[in-house]
Amino acid sequence: MRVPSHLSPFTIRRFSTHTRSPNPALRSPPPISPKPSPSIQSLAASGRLAAALRLLVLRRGRGRPVGPDGFVSVLRHCAAPETLMEGRRLHAHMVVSGFVHDPFVLNHLINMYGKCGLLADAHWVFKGMAKQNLHSWNTLLGCYCKFGFLIEARQLFDEMPKKDTVSWNTMISGYDQHGPCEEALLVFVRMRSSDSRVDHFGVSSIISACSNLRFLNNGRELHGCSSKLGLDSHVQVGSALIGLYGKCGELEDAGRVFDEMGVKEIFTWNSMLDAYICCSKMEDALTFFDKIPEKNVVSWTSVVAGCSQHERNGEAICYFHRMLKTGLRADKVLLVCALTACAGLMDSKKGFKIHALILKHGVGSDVIVGSVLVMLYARCGGFSEAIRIINHMPLVDDFSWSVLIAEYAKHGFIDSAIKLFDCLEKKSVPLWNALIGGYSELGMNEEAHKAFGKMQLEGKKGDEFTYGSLLLASDLVGLSYGEQLHSQTIKLGIDSSVFVGSALIDMYSYNFECEAAIRIFDVLDEPNLVCWNSLISGLGLNKLDGKALCALRLMMVFGLVPDNITLSLILDSCSNLRALREGVQIHTLASKLGLESGVVAGCALIDMYAKCDRIIYASRVFYELQDHSVITWTAIVGGYMRCGMWDEAKELFDIMPERNIVSWNAMISGCVKLGRCTEAFQLYHQMHNSGILPDQITLVSLLTICCNFLLKENGKQIHAQVIKNGYHINNHVTIVLTEMYHKLEVHPYSVLSFGSSDPVLGNGTVEPDALSGNN
Repeated sequence: MRVPSHLSPFTIRRFSTHTRSPNPALRSPPPISPKPSPSIQSLAASGRLAAALRLLVLRRGRGRPVGPDGFVSVLRHCAAPETLMEGRRLHAHMVVSGFVHDPFVLNHLINMYGKCGLLADAHWVFKGMAKQNLHSWNTLLGCYCKFGFLIEARQLFDEMPKKDTVSWNTMISGYDQHGPCEEALLVFVRMRSSDSRVDHFGVSSIISACSNLRFLNNGRELHGCSSKLGLDSHVQVGSALIGLYGKCGELEDAGRVFDEMGVKEIFTWNSMLDAYICCSKMEDALTFFDKIPEKNVVSWTSVVAGCSQHERNGEAICYFHRMLKTGLRADKVLLVCALTACAGLMDSKKGFKIHALILKHGVGSDVIVGSVLVMLYARCGGFSEAIRIINHMPLVDDFSWSVLIAEYAKHGFIDSAIKLFDCLEKKSVPLWNALIGGYSELGMNEEAHKAFGKMQLEGKKGDEFTYGSLLLASDLVGLSYGEQLHSQTIKLGIDSSVFVGSALIDMYSYNFECEAAIRIFDVLDEPNLVCWNSLISGLGLNKLDGKALCALRLMMVFGLVPDNITLSLILDSCSNLRALREGVQIHTLASKLGLESGVVAGCALIDMYAKCDRIIYASRVFYELQDHSVITWTAIVGGYMRCGMWDEAKELFDIMPERNIVSWNAMISGCVKLGRCTEAFQLYHQMHNSGILPDQITLVSLLTICCNFLLKENGKQIHAQVIKNGYHINNHVTIVLTEMYHKLEVHPYSVLSFGSSDPVLGNGTVEPDALSGNN
């Protein structure tokens, strides 16, 4: 080979390496050994169940043995509905190949079918076993209890030849979760008399059953029992005790157990949070929530649901969005709680955003979620959207239909409610209740009772909600019919129901049968806050304001915490009694409960201070309110009028951002009391120009002025307005009209009138002599 002249000797030597021994570093790499084939266990663990099943069948087809662990590794990962098909294929292979005699494998096969909800298949495998061991019995028992088949579970439990601690715990837990919880207590007593050892699982389940039953004394005994057994320090038992004391209203005991626990898991913190919420200590609950070191979805769900239950729906939505910012994924329960809060606010815009999140998470087809969405949109008047959701629901329950019917009625679309009701083939009691309740809401009492008659003709007796709605509608029907309904509730055994009981109290109180209302209250099993509010309201309605104050004290002795309705009712009684000292005490109580800044309690406080001639205090309450509405503005304006401070009241009235008929009536009726005739008619003239029609109170006030000042022509014109607006059959209006004409007959020469023949279109002035009283 001829070498070019420009190459150096070194380069020539590099080109001549073919004459030397090959470089070891440049030799070809050694052959790579093949990777070991994956095992059945590794394939199943990685979720490749079909590949694991093929390998298992292939190995057995080639005569290579597969032990029980191989079958179990596949079955263990098939215990879910989405992987059921692979589990069935393995079961079929076991039958064909004769591998159906190993109890270890068959127990996992029972567990697989049970967790998939196929209890008949699980029972078939169990019955086909040559010999069932204790684990076989416990596995099938756990499957029945998990899905609430307690009758079958109890039968199997009683047939068990031998029971261990797991057997007893499973049965107790089943009754605790699905009821009746009383049976859990009986099973636990039997367990104590057996030779089985009581452990923390059994104790926590039985304490939970006592919580559901509100059996505080039994729970305390179990607390002592767990202490003797040395189980009270266990985190699961301690959390159950916190839940017991919280649900029974014993917050101090719950806090004591929490503080004494050495180890606290996240569910322990959640139990204490629920205890605060159950005891209506929402401020303490929110403070405690911020202290939870690590919050999970259950923690956020508890605080959102608690705020919604205590009518703090705006805060519930804020906490929901706070959770989303943490990166946690909202589950179905939390989404339902957030939607319920939106429904409480009647805020369809916020609800629509949560609806979008529901669709994103793929739970829009869930029946419960769909029902709450229907409630939200229907309550906000979005009936087309509610119907669209119903059309996309795979199953529409009675709750959705009843909510839609009831909301149609509440929004005044009674014809749509009736049409929807008539279109439904099967009319259940809840649907009848929705229609009857809708009639009652609209004051269509006769229609409500006619619907009840049709319901009875179809063979349906009705329940506590049926009779509660009918009793609420019986105010205008009369006492005798209300007494008939009362007799029917006694026959059905629902007269002691809190809903029926509170309706009966309202009915008798409205008809001034206060003694009967008190007797009804005394026989109630466990009167709740609604019943106490009905009693306090009835006592105030019957001018028994002193007894109303005593009822509040007694209610608090029984451990019930008053709400804003209770405080407003009791403040009305303080106003009627002019009891300033008691009113100040109630104000202090409202401050402790965090309710003094609410609209309902705030308006009641303003009214109470005004009636007690403490308008400065009333004004202070007004300016300290968090939110101002037409209701609060009307309250303070009415307060100034009540105290005779016309200039201050008129100044506030003129700057009110919004006025309703109540606002105008507060001013006009105040003018009547102050004898300011000219101003009253001027206000009436302005009210009419603003497009607001007079009601009964307006007309009575104007007729009273005409009666007091002997305004004959103006009285006739107001009389014409009475007939025009349909108030001529109203008893209160008729009484004032009669009195006015009687006085005009006594003073026939009174010709005082407006400057115009029309009280509405005139200039709103009266003759000077009318104001001076020189007739």
